[in-house]
Amino acid sequence: MLIGKKDLQIDYWHNFYRTVFANLEEVLIVADVVSDQVEYISPNGERVLGIRQDDQVSASCLLKQIGLLERPDLTILKNRKEQEEERYLMELQSEEDLWCRCCWSFLQGYSDEHEKLIVNISDRSKERASMDRIRQDLQEAQRANAAKSRFLTTLSHDMRVPMNAIMGLTDLAMEYGEEQEKVQDYLYKISRSSAHLLELINDVLDMSRIESGQMILEYRSFSIREMLRNVMAIIQPQSEAKMQTLDTDWAFEHDRVTGDPVRIRQILINILSNGVKYTQRGGNIFFQVKETGIRERNGSTYAVYQIKVYDNGYGMSESFQQMIFEPFAKERRAKSEEIEGTGLGMAITKHLVDAMGGTLALESRLGEGTIFTIGLPLKLQEEASREQAALSDKSCTFNGIRVLLVEDNEITADVLSDILELMGLRVIRAENGEKAVRIFEKEGDSFDLILMDVQMPVMDGYEATRRIRGMKGKGRTIPIAALTGNVFSEDIQASREAGMDCHLSKPVKKKELERVLTQLLSR
Repeated sequence: MLIGKKDLQIDYWHNFYRTVFANLEEVLIVADVVSDQVEYISPNGERVLGIRQDDQVSASCLLKQIGLLERPDLTILKNRKEQEEERYLMELQSEEDLWCRCCWSFLQGYSDEHEKLIVNISDRSKERASMDRIRQDLQEAQRANAAKSRFLTTLSHDMRVPMNAIMGLTDLAMEYGEEQEKVQDYLYKISRSSAHLLELINDVLDMSRIESGQMILEYRSFSIREMLRNVMAIIQPQSEAKMQTLDTDWAFEHDRVTGDPVRIRQILINILSNGVKYTQRGGNIFFQVKETGIRERNGSTYAVYQIKVYDNGYGMSESFQQMIFEPFAKERRAKSEEIEGTGLGMAITKHLVDAMGGTLALESRLGEGTIFTIGLPLKLQEEASREQAALSDKSCTFNGIRVLLVEDNEITADVLSDILELMGLRVIRAENGEKAVRIFEKEGDSFDLILMDVQMPVMDGYEATRRIRGMKGKGRTIPIAALTGNVFSEDIQASREAGMDCHLSKPVKKKELERVLTQLLSR
């Protein structure tokens, strides 16, 4: 039997469209409306929607199975206002939901043929997922912007409070300069406001580093007992000012450990100062430290130290306990509103404890008080030698000590010079690193130590220190302390790599200056 030209043409176009649809992510379904029979399904129907070519189901049942129809009735599509929609359809083999674009139309049959339904389905799941990611990123960006706005608003308010106090009290002190009692009161309040402002700045810088993933712990050997005494020297006066009872119970076998003493000290001060602030006048605080066990890890021995701070203060509501470790979290109650604080301390504390592999737990009841429990694993070190212990307890007299003060800011230099001279030191000043190097080249043997600013014009402190360390004689041994507003671990490391012996952060307090100078001059 001969095949006619028309039949060949039909076969050609049939194969043509079959090939086209096989390479598209679209499925074409043609059905007879009257008989409800599927007349054609494009070859990719099984790949995209799991529709097998040999499935013997009616057109309406097939469209219900994939989810285009609510019930097996093709007229539902005809009655819809739109002939296009996006919706989830089910892939029949995996039963996975796919986000699809569905278009349909009804075509009157040729001559005496029945009406046809033509359905075109395209899988838009990838586009939907991409759009969902874009929407999610947009929402996260909007939340971040909102959080940044709240951060700046809160920060602006919290910084203005102590700054307004400092400026107002300074004006009053100048106005009543002849009335010594008033001036002393103003200066005391200025000192308190300055300390609060500095605390806020430090907390904001720490929080910024935490959020950017740049908070680095600096591990070194230290004495736990010495650090605890240092913490108590800060907290005890605060507690005494409120006539509170602050009891301690320290019981641990191992004293020398490896860890980040600066950050551990920060954790303890945050917890204890909160106890003092949120406990009423005349209340009780109990500070307990004990060694609870020994662990072996990676060939090293660790002791676990349990730190507990109890207070019988105002306590916290259950709702606030759920958010206390979030930045700027402050409970809004009458007693709490009057207490100074940044709302960042506990967020920073939680991050530091986690970074050290420790645990932090909280128990609290309104009107009854709060218990913070911290567990810290710290690597053990051999006990310090008698010589080291004697050195740490050795006091130092500063009379006649000659110091080279390298500082470009005139006001800072004046303040430091006055403090050093009150302590009995003789001060020679240089306003940049280059002048400091020239002075030391001529008079190096006459100096006992150097206080070196880091950021200066002409030559910075790092380069000046390297040049002094490169000189013969005393340049290699003279104690050099970095003097800078940079307070992060990487800044301290940079100072040490340049040849500096220790790091003093601005603004420098007299007690801290005395401690560092004693340490340097005792070597």
